[in-house]
Amino acid sequence: MASDLSQITSEIQQKATKLQPGNEQQRLSLLQSARVLVNELEKPHERIMRMCYHESALFMATKVLVDLGVFKILTEAEGPITAAKLAQDTGADCALVERLLKHIATEFFVHESGPDTYTANDITRCIALPGAQGTIDDTFQIVRVVDVLPDFLKQTNYANPTNKDKTAWKYAYKTDQHFFEYVNSPGRERKLEALRNHMQFKTVGLKWYEVPEIMEAAFGDAKVGKDDVLLIDVGGSGGHDLIGFHKAHPSMPGRLILQDLPTTIQSLDSSALAQQGIVAMGHDFFTPQPVHGAKVYYLKMCLHDWPNTQCIQILSQLKCALKPGYSRILLNEIVIPEEKAGWFETSVDMLMMQVHSAQERREREWVGLVHAVGGLVVRRIWDVEGAVEKVIEIEAV
Repeated sequence: MASDLSQITSEIQQKATKLQPGNEQQRLSLLQSARVLVNELEKPHERIMRMCYHESALFMATKVLVDLGVFKILTEAEGPITAAKLAQDTGADCALVERLLKHIATEFFVHESGPDTYTANDITRCIALPGAQGTIDDTFQIVRVVDVLPDFLKQTNYANPTNKDKTAWKYAYKTDQHFFEYVNSPGRERKLEALRNHMQFKTVGLKWYEVPEIMEAAFGDAKVGKDDVLLIDVGGSGGHDLIGFHKAHPSMPGRLILQDLPTTIQSLDSSALAQQGIVAMGHDFFTPQPVHGAKVYYLKMCLHDWPNTQCIQILSQLKCALKPGYSRILLNEIVIPEEKAGWFETSVDMLMMQVHSAQERREREWVGLVHAVGGLVVRRIWDVEGAVEKVIEIEAV
């Protein structure tokens, strides 16, 4: 073990010395080496106990403190705040707040500046943002699904879930509604808002439209006038990707269109989107695409929500709208590597399995899925600075 530790720490030192500000590949490589070091130091039974005792409790404590508004209070405070003051401000029991804060401090979600006294740090300030809180609220719904998943799989004789009408989500919530039907139902506006904030929050790091080679491949031959459609964000939720695209390329001609279910579109400020050059349009992507001949049809992590049968239906509706030799479909999706996959891509794969009976896919699975549509082909899978989310460029044959 001593020799392994020496090798790992030497590797960490070398990577840390070479780390350049803003270099995401170097940062991720160093982070992975640090995780290897932790794994080497942590005893097996410690890791098992951390999973069983610590991680679920961390999620729970964070959710309760989000509901109480504690992270916002800490972020807005000018100095340290005691747990007693936070309890007073939120109306919660002091002993409860003390215990919850003590637990999340073990993961540095707050800075413990004294006995039962806390100040905000970068993680605290991040959790106080609408995007992070939406992510926490949205994914906390899955706790109930996790609880029943072993029984659900036992009842299906441990078949790999691939049926959108038979999901652990429906089993847990005793509903006939698919997840998206559920959150788009009347009376669940807060859940829909949480989902929208979640979708925005997970869009971090370098964006595909900031990579010159991808932009050239997708738009280099565009002959677009001001009334022609440049880019459609299909299933684009609150339009955060289109807003970012417009900010990055404000002078590009052509129209930008945001499409999502009518209930989602109705919940948005269409006037504010219009001021950023974006037209909001209600559309179900299982129905015929109403806009033909756009330069790019873009889907950000939409297909991972659906089994192959539904993905083929979605792509088929887009195929009919493409202008051959001109239009492109761009999928911004996780591509799981054949070996040494990271925690993020495999965790999201488990999430898709539980909620949608869907999955994340490997490169060969993406190529096979697109080929199964007929008339479409994967032109290239673009890397975005080593991120697990790639850009899958598709054209009509």
